[in-house]
Amino acid sequence: MNIRRKLLFSLFFIFFSLTFFAGCVSTNNSEAAHNFTNSDFIPQEFLWEPVAPGIERFDFENPAIPLVYHAVKIDLTNDNLQLVCYPDDATKQSAAGTFKGMTTTAFAQKNNCIAAINVSPFEGRFFKKKIIGMHFVNGNLFSKANPRYSSIVFFNDRHAQIIKNQEENLPDGASFAFGGFFTVLQNSQVQYSFAETYNSRSGAGISQDGNILYLLVVEGENSSKSTGLTYQQCGEIFLALGCTDALEFDGGGSAEICLNGKSLLNYKNRRIQASSFGFKEKE
Repeated sequence: MNIRRKLLFSLFFIFFSLTFFAGCVSTNNSEAAHNFTNSDFIPQEFLWEPVAPGIERFDFENPAIPLVYHAVKIDLTNDNLQLVCYPDDATKQSAAGTFKGMTTTAFAQKNNCIAAINVSPFEGRFFKKKIIGMHFVNGNLFSKANPRYSSIVFFNDRHAQIIKNQEENLPDGASFAFGGFFTVLQNSQVQYSFAETYNSRSGAGISQDGNILYLLVVEGENSSKSTGLTYQQCGEIFLALGCTDALEFDGGGSAEICLNGKSLLNYKNRRIQASSFGFKEKE
């Protein structure tokens, strides 16, 4: 291989590595310059389509904006559903919180998930990913809490709670805790303290009793098909869905949601994630 070809190969490899394997503490695509109202992105009625016992889906599209998003509704009290995640009990722990990552789709397929979503922000190149924030599984702390960010906690009695500032001293009965970014809905109040920037979004909300979990992923990587939304607008959707509390996970190029092992997105997401969680039929 001559010097010119070696140089071109090196440049291509660097570009590929930065775009495909890059770590992700999401940045925003654009400052708000959109003139549409809540009625443009929140339907009068959410028409849920059954996926499996305890799991339903809703898909929204408004070509006039344009905007596409996907919501999944999960009944946590359904005894047939089992929460699974990565990293998990079978993963060797790391004091630094660094693990071999995998795409959410690969995680979903490996674990036979009915529904799965990406979770925490992360750092790292290639396949090694350092989780930023909390990742707690059955008494094992895989990554330490980051009080700047929020977390979602799942309990043995099959309900969930959102904690605005992550903490390692979890409430009694906690079995899983996953960190995200910020709380966008708290006590039925949308949080408006964020910059109004549009991007792909990924997040979760809960009903007042904590028994119903809502997953939401907004498309935004192909702006000609879907412009993405702001944190505030995601909060408005969660409120309309019936949530009292909601947080955002890692968005941007990391935003991913799968049903029955297949991505719902209208574009390919090959982002290697640091962490994902989902639900499968109980074994």
